[in-house]
Amino acid sequence: TPAPCPGQALLPDASQPLALVLASPLPVGRYDLLEFAIHSSRPAQNPYDPAEIDLLLNVTAPDGGQFSVPAFWTQPFDAVTASPCGQAGWRARLTPTQPGAWTVQAEIAGQNLLSQPLTVAVADSEGRGFVRLNSANNRYFAFDNGETFFPVGLNIGWWQAAPLEDYARWMDQLQANGGTLIRVWMASWSFAIEWNDTPLGNYDHRQYQAWLLDQLFEMAHQRGIYIELVLLNHGAFSDTVNPEWQNNPYNVALGGPLDSPSKFATDETARQLFKRRLRYIAARWGYSPQLFAWEWWNEVNWTPIAKDDLQAWVVEMTQVMRQYDPYRHLISISYASNPASAVLSLPEIDFLQHHEYSNLDPMTEFPGLFQWDRQIGGQKPVLFAEFGYSAAIENAESFDQTGLHLHNGLWAATFSGYASPAMYWWWDTYIDPLNLWPQFNGLTTFLQGEDLATLTPLGPGKIRLSDKSASLMALYNEEHLLAWLRHVDYQAQQVEALRDADIRQHKTPAAEWRLQLPPLANLTLTTSALQDGDYLANGTTRPLRPGSPPAKSPSRAAS
Repeated sequence: TPAPCPGQALLPDASQPLALVLASPLPVGRYDLLEFAIHSSRPAQNPYDPAEIDLLLNVTAPDGGQFSVPAFWTQPFDAVTASPCGQAGWRARLTPTQPGAWTVQAEIAGQNLLSQPLTVAVADSEGRGFVRLNSANNRYFAFDNGETFFPVGLNIGWWQAAPLEDYARWMDQLQANGGTLIRVWMASWSFAIEWNDTPLGNYDHRQYQAWLLDQLFEMAHQRGIYIELVLLNHGAFSDTVNPEWQNNPYNVALGGPLDSPSKFATDETARQLFKRRLRYIAARWGYSPQLFAWEWWNEVNWTPIAKDDLQAWVVEMTQVMRQYDPYRHLISISYASNPASAVLSLPEIDFLQHHEYSNLDPMTEFPGLFQWDRQIGGQKPVLFAEFGYSAAIENAESFDQTGLHLHNGLWAATFSGYASPAMYWWWDTYIDPLNLWPQFNGLTTFLQGEDLATLTPLGPGKIRLSDKSASLMALYNEEHLLAWLRHVDYQAQQVEALRDADIRQHKTPAAEWRLQLPPLANLTLTTSALQDGDYLANGTTRPLRPGSPPAKSPSRAAS
């Protein structure tokens, strides 16, 4: 029997056949978590199977609106020992979206069993709410309160050795430098709740992973960071690219229903099992405003699932998710290449994603990529969800010791019109060991107070520089312009070539080589994009090596 959990909430009245109690502290405001503990006297051999027990929390909002959220079975863990503690049992989570009296009642569907109703007073409080599509500009995201959300972040797909310590360290660094988004995988080696160590459709042996994901969402809440949660990684259903199919419990060789991963989207048993998994995922984590979006697949093109089958699967599973997620979180999917426009143009897919690993200059490449992405997706926002100089490996031995490519990807994606800067991939082997986190700070500092949804990318015909040693990108409206200026040789491919040439010619030892470029000076920027009038020009400069604060130039009038 597990030891009691420190500070465990009160349990419901076990003398009642069905009872619930508020398990989260009061007072509670709008967009805060309301968690309920539920007691049921009805036994369930598999509490994760709604065909056996379908336990719901029926909700009535202050305005009379009604909906239900599924309850979920959970085993608490001790944060210090990472061991099970306390009693496993039922929980239900609710996020109130308006102030007033919220009434909840537990029900076992189909068994005519209801708990006594419970009413909770919710105070009016400031909050931005959930992330939505931006109604003012379809290139961007916004919160419920209408505020534009331009997420700045990177991939932090899984941990290295110590889950909570690793994530706390990385997220602290991201927060300190203005970052707001991480992309996290529910992979077999990280947060997956179903794999070959637990029977299909039964998540008892993965309760620790589920508890870790609970902690991650709470850590994100404390730091103002949002999570894009990847529900399926391609390798789990691939026998060619990062293959895990031989270890997948859906494989008939392990007793599963599928003789090929290509049948995951069409086999009735597999689809029903995944719907059960979705029910649990939505019940446990769908409450959170920190959940930026659900991502069905990472790079689904690496699986053998046919495009038509995938299209039908996305439509079906989105309907299931919407049934269990009353907050209607955004939904997306990603491709490494050859995206299926029929899938991406579905109304069930809210936004597109771009993945790009290339040594080419983002300043010259990203504008064209953005136009291509928008043509595929029917004018939906495009999150630049993966980026890197190499898809093989980047680590602390890289020639790019200052994060030059990281820097250019952040800025070029922003100025190309993407819904985010380029989200770098190599968080654990490259960014963190070299402490490249300040590269995020340069962009987030520059964008403070800016609403990018009021701006649009400015083509080269309406803006130019007096010196060809510099290049630029700009966002503008008729009264406001943001410009990013950079030395033309400040690009990773060029720097790598210069370094390799110097080393080959024995000019500089590799360990001592540093990029040296002549400073840009006496530049004149000319534009015809702005209305006539007087303007205030203000700029910042960034050192070649991150870590130093930006230097502010004196303000000057321009006309």
